[in-house]
Amino acid sequence: MSAAVSVTPSSWAKFPFSHPCSFQKMLVMLDTSTILDCRVVCTDWRDWWDWFTASKTVWSSISSRMVARVLRRKIRTELEQVWDIRLDFLLEMVDECWMEEQELSMAIRIERATKQFIWCEFDDTLKVISQLHQAFYRGLMASPCVGPVCIFLRSKVAHPSVLKVMGETLARHLNCVIIDERDKEAGVVRQCLLRAMISCQQAPRWVFKDMDLGWLGEEEVEDVQQYQPEPEDCNDNQISDEPEELTPSKFSFSYILSSIFKLVSGLFSPLKLWRMLTTSQSDVMPVTTLEGDEEEDEEEKGSLYSTAPPPAHDLFPTVLELLDCDSPWLKKMLIEKAGIDKILVVPKFEEVTKHMKDVGAQFTVAGLDMFGIVRQLGCG
Repeated sequence: MSAAVSVTPSSWAKFPFSHPCSFQKMLVMLDTSTILDCRVVCTDWRDWWDWFTASKTVWSSISSRMVARVLRRKIRTELEQVWDIRLDFLLEMVDECWMEEQELSMAIRIERATKQFIWCEFDDTLKVISQLHQAFYRGLMASPCVGPVCIFLRSKVAHPSVLKVMGETLARHLNCVIIDERDKEAGVVRQCLLRAMISCQQAPRWVFKDMDLGWLGEEEVEDVQQYQPEPEDCNDNQISDEPEELTPSKFSFSYILSSIFKLVSGLFSPLKLWRMLTTSQSDVMPVTTLEGDEEEDEEEKGSLYSTAPPPAHDLFPTVLELLDCDSPWLKKMLIEKAGIDKILVVPKFEEVTKHMKDVGAQFTVAGLDMFGIVRQLGCG
């Protein structure tokens, strides 16, 4: 009988170098989170991955696979218009990508979109969007309009109190419709504006943008053109869709590959140590950073895989930090118009009084009072 082949952590560490073709084919079949986890398995895997992504366009191929996957998502009939608007928006951003960093970001966004809920609100605005799209197809407009903005926003936290605070903080901007600045004088746009002025329904807010500059850039945002009365308090009827997530079957090859990579990750103690340090126990026990880790963090800064910037406040997150936005341009618009980078979310508003000395004058605190009403307090 032949002796069994022993597999040790050291042999797994050299796997990308000993079997590069097999390793590459396995990677492109994985989801983005598992692919990024491969970099933290060990230094050998990280070095190989950094070399590979620097020399080849690996994320463009992964992004193309994510696009093919998102096109196969099945949507209920009443939500098809909302999904088509978001899908067209994402595909337009994919066409704008020309750097690996952008391809990486789009691959993550598109994969995330396949797993997120879809809901329908602002029915009157969707009817206006449909009319303007028809006008564009007839050649009456230079570019198709985009909106409402709420389609492209998601909260990273599902807590009801946080959702209510964020919803009311962004309420004035969720119903925005973005139109090409060349269509300001288009007859069909003027007609929609006039109908909005005399309508008893909540009319959309209009934002004009140079569509030729794309959605990945962060050019200056034009002033919002508002043609509506002050919005009245109303309950938006929402139709939520439990997404038919395209999760891999337990018998599929991609699921097996993901399981293998997770098993390999468990063989390396540094990764286990990192996960233990990033648990909730870190709130009680301070984490000591080694000098070598600091040097690695400095190397990561400015690279393709650099981590997110530190939080704006040590105790409370800002609306910006809790918001998942499909486009950098939309994010900058909300920063300029709503100041979401300076609004701290505190679900229990009465807790603010305990930490007022720790909150800077540039922040505004938003939270729920004892009656469940959203309150805001400027700290300046």
